[in-house]
Amino acid sequence: MDTVPGLKQIQTRKRELLLASELNRQVLRVEAGQLLFRVERFKRGYGWAHRVWKWAAPLAGFLLARRFKRGAGVFAKGSLLVTALGTLWKVWETRQQKPGDPAQDGKS
Repeated sequence: MDTVPGLKQIQTRKRELLLASELNRQVLRVEAGQLLFRVERFKRGYGWAHRVWKWAAPLAGFLLARRFKRGAGVFAKGSLLVTALGTLWKVWETRQQKPGDPAQDGKS
């Protein structure tokens, strides 16, 4: 005899829910593992494209500058100016950081 009416049904339902929850957790682990596997495969598969781009972009710029000889000086000077300004900007930002300021160090 049940001391509390319906307690056996509630306990059975609780066990069923716990089993379903554990199954869902295992499914999520498997799916997360598959996702990580695909990300790693993507990184390995397209890592070569980044290396090729590092060499192909300057070569393409050189060839385009030669193609448009009249404007080649403007392109070359503009590219040099942009690179120099970018470097100066990074140096300026690092000098503006206060040592030990975690908000600007990128550490939280």
